[in-house]
Amino acid sequence: MEVISLKVVVREGYEFFPNRLESRTMDEQSSKASSLWPPNWPMGLTMLRLLLLPFFLYAVVAGPDHLQSPWRWTALAIFAVMALTDKLDGFLARKFNQVSKLGAILDPVADKLLVTCSVFLLSVERIAPQGFAIPWWVVACVYGKDVVVVLGVLLLFSLIGPLQISARWSGKVSTFLQLILVLVTLMAPDIARFSPQTIAALAPLLWWVVSLVTAWATVDYVMEGVRRLRRASARGAGAAAG
Repeated sequence: MEVISLKVVVREGYEFFPNRLESRTMDEQSSKASSLWPPNWPMGLTMLRLLLLPFFLYAVVAGPDHLQSPWRWTALAIFAVMALTDKLDGFLARKFNQVSKLGAILDPVADKLLVTCSVFLLSVERIAPQGFAIPWWVVACVYGKDVVVVLGVLLLFSLIGPLQISARWSGKVSTFLQLILVLVTLMAPDIARFSPQTIAALAPLLWWVVSLVTAWATVDYVMEGVRRLRRASARGAGAAAG
């Protein structure tokens, strides 16, 4: 009898121990994934984009003749690598559950720095390919959205306390179109050599589309902020009534 009881105990221990071990392992993996250190592959790719940014900006500024200068092709090559790593780090983070706090902060920062710095530099006549400088009102829309979003976040933080901010679909579309605008502006001399009519129509079209979509994204973020403020006010009123 004692032997049979012992077998049951051992058998039950064998069945339940792996579950506890698996649960503990998952907790440890989740803790590591959300910690700041050590870095993982997605965060490493994000850091690579940040390190490549100064070289990209230098290549944009360095070429005195954008039609012939190898610097423009260098800028395009670096831009392609940065765009590829942007997609790759998101894929790896989702596939291997390697989302980290530092990576979640640095990824949008890298994208925002790339867009805002590039749009500003390519709006300068001396730097942009001749005849294809981005108009000032497009730059104003791009920077205006960022200013409104930052001020809105600060206002919400002061009124309702800490909050979790996630990228809106409108913001992602806006950023994507801005990156397309940078790419087309850098390639404008090559497109003009093959089809002057195409780039003459495409560049102004992108200016307007980017401006309109950026304005739409700004309004979308403002409306989301208003909704969060109303929900917080409703919860506060309910708590006071209770």
